[in-house]
Amino acid sequence: MSGSQKFVLLLLALALCFVVGIGLYSSWLNAAFVAVFICLMLLLTRPLLMPAGYGANKIRALVLVLGLGIIGSGSSALNTLLPTIWTLPVLQNAPAWLKNIQLISQPSPWLLASVVIIVGIVFFCLRDRSVSGGHPTPLKKDFPEDRFARKLEVFCNMLQQDLTSIDESSNWSPEYYTELEAEVEIRKAKGVTSRKKILGLQDAIRKDRTSRSFLILGAPGSGKSVALRKLAKDMLAEVKKTHRVPIYVNLREWVPTSTVVGGRSEFSVEDLEEFVIKNLVRRGDAYTRDFVNDYFHDLWRTGRLFFIFDSFDEISELLDASESSAVIDSLSTVISRFITSHPASRGVLASRVFRQPTRAFLAEKVLEIRPLSEAGISEALSRYPQFNEQVRNTLFSHRLDLIPLVRNPFMMALLGEWIAVNETLPVNQAEIYKNYIDSRVQLCEQELRDAGISSREVIEIATDIAWFVFRSSKFGLEAPVKVIRRYFNSEHVDTVLELLRFARIARVTPGDEKSFAFVHRRFLEYFVTTRFLQQPAEVPDSHIPTDSRGRDALVLYAQLCSEGEAKRLADLCWHEIQHHFADAGKRIRAIHCLRFLIDAFGSRREVLQPFEEELSAFVIQHVKAGDNILLAKICLEATGLLSESRAAPVLAAAIAGEDGWLQETAFRACRHLPKMNAELEEGMKKYVLNISETNFWRGRKNILLSLSLSDALSGVYRIARMRLWSMKAALISTVLLVIALPFITFFSASYAAAVTAPILLFGKAGRTAQKEKAKKAGSATPAPRAAVPFIDKGFLSGTLVLFRVMSFVILVVTSVAGLFSPALALTAIPFYTYSGYAIYNGWLVAANVVLGLMLLDWVAICRFVRSKINDLLNPKKWLAALSVLVASAAGVGIVFSAIHYVSQYPMAEPVFKATFLLLLALLVAYVAFTFIQSVRGGIKDVRMLRKLTFGLTIKRAQIAIILSECVSDYGRLRFVRRLESEGISATGDWPEGFKLAVGLGEAYTALARLEERWLNLDR
Repeated sequence: MSGSQKFVLLLLALALCFVVGIGLYSSWLNAAFVAVFICLMLLLTRPLLMPAGYGANKIRALVLVLGLGIIGSGSSALNTLLPTIWTLPVLQNAPAWLKNIQLISQPSPWLLASVVIIVGIVFFCLRDRSVSGGHPTPLKKDFPEDRFARKLEVFCNMLQQDLTSIDESSNWSPEYYTELEAEVEIRKAKGVTSRKKILGLQDAIRKDRTSRSFLILGAPGSGKSVALRKLAKDMLAEVKKTHRVPIYVNLREWVPTSTVVGGRSEFSVEDLEEFVIKNLVRRGDAYTRDFVNDYFHDLWRTGRLFFIFDSFDEISELLDASESSAVIDSLSTVISRFITSHPASRGVLASRVFRQPTRAFLAEKVLEIRPLSEAGISEALSRYPQFNEQVRNTLFSHRLDLIPLVRNPFMMALLGEWIAVNETLPVNQAEIYKNYIDSRVQLCEQELRDAGISSREVIEIATDIAWFVFRSSKFGLEAPVKVIRRYFNSEHVDTVLELLRFARIARVTPGDEKSFAFVHRRFLEYFVTTRFLQQPAEVPDSHIPTDSRGRDALVLYAQLCSEGEAKRLADLCWHEIQHHFADAGKRIRAIHCLRFLIDAFGSRREVLQPFEEELSAFVIQHVKAGDNILLAKICLEATGLLSESRAAPVLAAAIAGEDGWLQETAFRACRHLPKMNAELEEGMKKYVLNISETNFWRGRKNILLSLSLSDALSGVYRIARMRLWSMKAALISTVLLVIALPFITFFSASYAAAVTAPILLFGKAGRTAQKEKAKKAGSATPAPRAAVPFIDKGFLSGTLVLFRVMSFVILVVTSVAGLFSPALALTAIPFYTYSGYAIYNGWLVAANVVLGLMLLDWVAICRFVRSKINDLLNPKKWLAALSVLVASAAGVGIVFSAIHYVSQYPMAEPVFKATFLLLLALLVAYVAFTFIQSVRGGIKDVRMLRKLTFGLTIKRAQIAIILSECVSDYGRLRFVRRLESEGISATGDWPEGFKLAVGLGEAYTALARLEERWLNLDR
């Protein structure tokens, strides 16, 4: 019998004694009242003593029954049945007022709506918010042992304590947790069916109760490990409710045993299972060992374990493996088989994008962590009072080298600690690491004295240990303590390892088989950089063009080394760029070198002076040529290395261009300019105004923050704020119109959608002529086409624009005309949902006109008027315009006069009618022909694409052929999105003559983005 049951029995015994006592010493009537009251209280508190979720289900059922009862009470049949009920002998003595009650014959719409809303709110508030969801089978059924629940609780407490110790060793606290954004891919048997952005990594997992395997991807330090440990803690807090136990395991501690089969390294599920069990036992005590030995397999078999595997890319076998290595595929297969060994088991695997698991890991959902946005960085750093507006503006406007760094939550937290102490920004990122490590070592002053070792010696030995771990390909980023001890054979090694653990710079696992690792790989890279500075001959500069494991340490080294050494590295990179950028086979080496220049020398541009002019010409050439969108985008990122005078024309050309991806990249780069010329500023304003309504509203926070960080962008910032105010005013007006004039509002919205759809259809889907021209010219790529702002905004944004204009016109016309036409006023009055106006008066007209004016885009109107003021003040221009207007009016007058003259003849009317019908028929025929052509092209492409089947890879030449066979933009875009959604990788080279050029349409821009991912350049 459980404790709660014993407590209830004790309460019942006391209540019985109390009731009997009242009956004996007072009266049995009072005892009856007390008994009823006690029973009622027990009934109300009963859910508190029932299993988890019981009370919520009761409340849901009660509310639903009451709601259905209220709705059902509106039946007139009940009023007919009531008199019969009151004639029953038992109810004949009922009060007269009760017998006269009549239920409503038809519930009011407001009552029905209120009931539905209340029921919905109750169900929403009582929904299951647990991460993994409750297990469908009661725990008692799978584990009937009486003390099992208590044993499980003790085991979960051990897991909780272990996670807390890991957080403490890495100096992390839940109050510093930053919610991460994830881009989500949902994979099915035949590929990915959808890709969408979900705010919050925790929510992305919480909202999916069916997927058995998740894959989380992110850059080093992006917050994967912190998020996974928090996920495990949240799930542990819900074990009593869900009966699912999270098992967090860091795979960098796993040294897998491999066997060679047919020249390929193979790994076993049994080896991984043995590691997981040993890992759990090592983290606990004797009780943990007994629990794991007795219940682990049963919990796994019944689907009550949720495995959380971290650091796939840090498994020792993978650290020196290439992206195409068969080892990655073998390990992916083993982990996937382990997670899905039992039908109900589930799990998560985390890895960085580089050396991520292959498709052999059958992930049903992929969560790719996005870098922190500028708004997220600013909000997180605002927790530190020293992060004032001046520091914020300096960070985002002038410190290009720190921006990529702080997009990662770990580095952002370290920067926040630096700012809190120094109240300014560091000279370089190495100062951040040095400040943190020195401050942690200084806290161990007493331990240093007791051990008889200085802080300098600790740093020196830590550097040697880091160098050993960095060069070792066997143990990865984590090495056994006994191996380190044997390699160095020094009496101080154990002391330093303990001091680093105590200072929370490193972590030493407990148990007999202890292993050592720095709490973050960035600390390892810092100590490796220190070694590079001491011995420059050991610098592996060959890692730069190959983007190997030493690349990030070399970025740090390039910021700290001597000017001569920095120039040597810069010259090496520029030599690679010059010789290999034009070579498609070796271009990736040049791209890695260009990105190294951007990351390493953003704050040391003087190092680039010997070839600055050539670099500037190189960037301008590739951006303005527009032959390759991806290369132009990468070169735009390099404008931060150029002087203001050289960067401004390049950015102006990109902003004024037709490719949204390049415009977005140039928009971000403009923030770093100290000032802007008039051409660039005007291009920025047009870009902000041309962002679609939906995208602008979704990204308004980041857009305004980006523009507010630079004084040079104050004019653009003002335009963005005015546009946001205009959108908010239109939103308020729309809400009021939906309430007051729903018919007119919905009519305007329907009309706008009906007009927008054919415009977009004709404008985007019917571009077959370009393809025919390209075929005749022998080109696999269609000719660039001019951009049409309205069409490029999309259906929803185009509908919103037309809706605002249409609603304004209807409101103003009906309101003003209603004052002069009583008939129109009487026609308009019924459209209002509120009453109280017997006549159509001026106040109602004024309200309608104000609501209509609020709908308009006043930013666009003001800019148009301002742009035409100079023309109005120029006599030549307005006289020319007036002449054209007079000539047009005269022409129209002549035409109408001719019609009036000809209409006097008897045959005029039939001729006019025939001419009008002929012109109308020609117009209808043209529209129908265009519509059929556009739809036929899209349908033809869809049919062709349905016949195609793809494997895991596709040749780039085949992609070019399929794109050339598509006859519509819709078909080309659908094909590219299919490649992305099914996770297909590209191999080989693009055929000669094929170009991902600027201006070819949305499909080629999407393909360029996909090419960036295929080349692993999207990180």
